[in-house]
Amino acid sequence: MKYQSVNENHPRAMRLIEMGLVLGTPASDIKAGDLLMWNYGHTSKVNSIIRETAKTLIISVTETKSQKNFERKLHKNRLVCLLDK
Repeated sequence: MKYQSVNENHPRAMRLIEMGLVLGTPASDIKAGDLLMWNYGHTSKVNSIIRETAKTLIISVTETKSQKNFERKLHKNRLVCLLDK
């Protein structure tokens, strides 16, 4: 699994704690099966998109380490770090 580092001048740069500046992707581009990386290198897999409105998404994710399932509500314009498989 890889993520793309960028410099601070990149328009989609986002800072993750302990990971530095990474390329962010708008949450509206999330699909089932995507791997997301969060602060401190924690990762989660998107199981499904539960609900979508004009401005938000509610997604079902499974944490990679603990295998626990959670629902997350994200604004569509929020930047998230998608991992390459």
